[in-house]
Amino acid sequence: MMKLAGWMMAPVLGAGWAMAQHEEVDAVAEGKKVFESVGCAECHTVEKGDLSLKSGPNLYGLFLSEPRDREVVVGGKKTTVKADKAYFDNSLRKSWDALAISEKGPTKGTTYQPLMPMYVEELISKDDGEALWHYLRTLADKGQSGPAKVMVKRKKAPEPTDILKIPGEEVVADRIRVMRAPLKGTSARALHVGQPNGMSYTFDPRMLSVRRVWTGGYLNLKEERTNRGRGLSSEGWKAQTYLEGPAVLAPLSKDGKVIDFEFKEPDAHDYEAIERLLWDGLEFADKLAAIDAEFLGHQLDPATGQPTFEFRVGSNVISEAVSISDAGQVAISLGGDLKTEQSFNVGDSGLSSITVEGGALEDGVWVLPAGGKGPFVLTGQLPGGIVARETADRKEDWSPQSLVIEPAKKARRPLELPAGYTLKDWISPLDLLGREQLFEPTGIAVAKDGTIVLATRAAGVWRIRDGKWSLFAEGIYEALGVVIEDDKGDVIVIAQKPELTRISDADGDGRAESFETVCDDYGFHGNYHEYTHGPVCDADGNYYFLLNLSHDHDAPRVSWRAGGKFMGSMGGYRGWACRVTPEGKFETYAMGLRSPAGIGVAPDGRIWYAENQGEYVGSSKVVPLEKGKFYGHISGLIDLPGMKPEAEGLDYDSWKDKLRKGAVWLPHGKMANSPGSPAWDLTDGKFGPFGGQMFIGDQTLSQLMRVVTEQVDGQDQGCVIPFGKGLASGLMRPVFLPDGSLIIGQTGRGWGARGGQQAALQQVVYDGKTLPADIEAIHSAPTGLKVSFTRPLGAGVSEEDLTKALKAESWFYTNLPDYGSPERDKRSEKITGVALSDDRKSLVISFEGFGEGDKWVDRNYHVQLAGADSLFGDPPAWKSLEGYFTLRAIPGE
Repeated sequence: MMKLAGWMMAPVLGAGWAMAQHEEVDAVAEGKKVFESVGCAECHTVEKGDLSLKSGPNLYGLFLSEPRDREVVVGGKKTTVKADKAYFDNSLRKSWDALAISEKGPTKGTTYQPLMPMYVEELISKDDGEALWHYLRTLADKGQSGPAKVMVKRKKAPEPTDILKIPGEEVVADRIRVMRAPLKGTSARALHVGQPNGMSYTFDPRMLSVRRVWTGGYLNLKEERTNRGRGLSSEGWKAQTYLEGPAVLAPLSKDGKVIDFEFKEPDAHDYEAIERLLWDGLEFADKLAAIDAEFLGHQLDPATGQPTFEFRVGSNVISEAVSISDAGQVAISLGGDLKTEQSFNVGDSGLSSITVEGGALEDGVWVLPAGGKGPFVLTGQLPGGIVARETADRKEDWSPQSLVIEPAKKARRPLELPAGYTLKDWISPLDLLGREQLFEPTGIAVAKDGTIVLATRAAGVWRIRDGKWSLFAEGIYEALGVVIEDDKGDVIVIAQKPELTRISDADGDGRAESFETVCDDYGFHGNYHEYTHGPVCDADGNYYFLLNLSHDHDAPRVSWRAGGKFMGSMGGYRGWACRVTPEGKFETYAMGLRSPAGIGVAPDGRIWYAENQGEYVGSSKVVPLEKGKFYGHISGLIDLPGMKPEAEGLDYDSWKDKLRKGAVWLPHGKMANSPGSPAWDLTDGKFGPFGGQMFIGDQTLSQLMRVVTEQVDGQDQGCVIPFGKGLASGLMRPVFLPDGSLIIGQTGRGWGARGGQQAALQQVVYDGKTLPADIEAIHSAPTGLKVSFTRPLGAGVSEEDLTKALKAESWFYTNLPDYGSPERDKRSEKITGVALSDDRKSLVISFEGFGEGDKWVDRNYHVQLAGADSLFGDPPAWKSLEGYFTLRAIPGE
């Protein structure tokens, strides 16, 4: 459940708040259906749902026919507001401005944390907000609620007249386009090809074959680019489908079986197949080993954009090119080096008048001879010709666009950075047709020559060279990381949701033409939450990447949740960290991950990852990633040898003692809700006094943190300290530039972010001279904690003054099936002494009874220094300095 200004809300963005047109919408809160039905496009019906409110505040006021006054906190002060429609609207759009006060239960009288993001109209429209308002009012007690059924008039969308203005519509102009997207009836790894003549087709790695042909509009990716991308994409405007489903030309194994990787890439959202394959009792690794075939990627002709798909069956490496004429004739051309005889099943897909050139076609099987190199050509006729496709009134422009850098616009929340630091906005490029685009930089890397490569969630891969933007590669399906393999950024490896891909530009024209599949040996089912984060590369050339669990499917037999509420596995190493060796061998590396959204290689070569709070994860954390270790979540363990869902011993109690403890907790709602990738300051002072420290951002809170770690008795532990607040969107990918500045790729990604923007690319710049007054680091000490500062405390500040200014409290988290953990056994720590160092830049805080008994380790310590602006000279510090320390082991004397 999520809190909206203190109200309990179901987290169903796009799948329940947004009332769909002519379709049933199921949204889930506490495991129960919220919306029972919806109406048509003209109006929608909001019926009373079943929402359990076992904890937290009830929805008083909002649901009453006559809304009453309620007490809230605004700007730190209590005030009274009318809990009416205006209050609801303000809470939806500015959820951090008026914080509700709990009215019942153990939290009565306390203010709810500002956890709910602000939902701009791009995320929740006015119509959807109106529907949500009426729905919520049905939940009050009988006699006090609003009407159980409300008819809300919706504006009917006008028929589009300009294809460039249709949300999510991908336009084919004068070149062939290739894009990945999840379409119904094909796997989510499928590639979709649009020809300029109005014909399109799908090549699906699941069956190494064409599986769909249509005409008219190319693709519409609105679902993928709206909110979290729960829904499937679709064919384009006024498309007409000719073929779908069966493989048109399926390669056969040496024993005559059709190659079909359904077990690892079933058709997107084919829940019946997903359930069948999850519970079939066979191990994923055995299924993978049983098929001696693989998809190798595709190449683009630099002149025409014509793709050639490459795959291997046994010892035969085969290339396949497809073309479809205006009259509907399909020609499939095969080539390669056939070491052995190779057969293909000519499926009953709807093609007629099938003929072949080369080999022999008999009884629906086309046999190509050993030693043949091709081309071997199969032709067939579609049941219809081209349907007119709307064309754009402009041509694509591949010209480089100037990089525009501006002072940061005022965000929804005040910007807070240490003295000496400023924030700038890097304005994103327009698409090739001159339109603004959703530009979420979710993977950033810098080449040796200074080229900046930015992989995005929905806008392809772009590069910045000599102060200009240019599109390097398109058609990417949600890239969440990038590694540069050469000196110029012409050869990169990205993690798309479906695979790790090596993308290269061999002819130097600035556009990639080679898309090599580095690894797709894991399950991908088209679930929106099945992210692939990474990759990173170690000193030996191994690539590491992280596979998120799935989300948002009610049936536990489809997504096995191991007793948790939300995240589950559909099989195929979901919830695992994986590795690919330089020789291309896929290996599982670590297990028990939940929603890992960041990964990085530290200066000492250790790999760290960031985990998001949730079931079996008490709060967000950063942890070293170590081979064979278990990190907390049970669902992904179904892919262990000999394991399957609901197997004996597959429960948290059986595994909790094997947990690889986190190094640093990132306290939920205070420091992080959804941390991204780490970056280390190796700028030799160009970024200020924080050399060697880890910088990591949070997607929900729109803030940047510093993390400093240590090892005591082999235990990793450390502190997290706030660095910047009030940035534009959700901070995911910080990267240091050669000039010592820090750029940060940001996205709201449908959850929203405190900053309010859907996406942003911002730069933090240090002036090179100001020494900000701040906590530099917190370390463990034999009697408590040692706090170091960036500059000496003022000469007149005494240890007695510091004792009065300091406050410390501690608590611990538990890892249970619930969503996260409360702060358990929270207590104030009694400070018995403060010892200031001779240089006045550090102090040791001693706590009463520290180290006695077993109540000190595995706790989180919050240290606050009030009145800090009077403890240092100029430049002034923030009024209050704070940091959090995770203690796993106490050092000796």
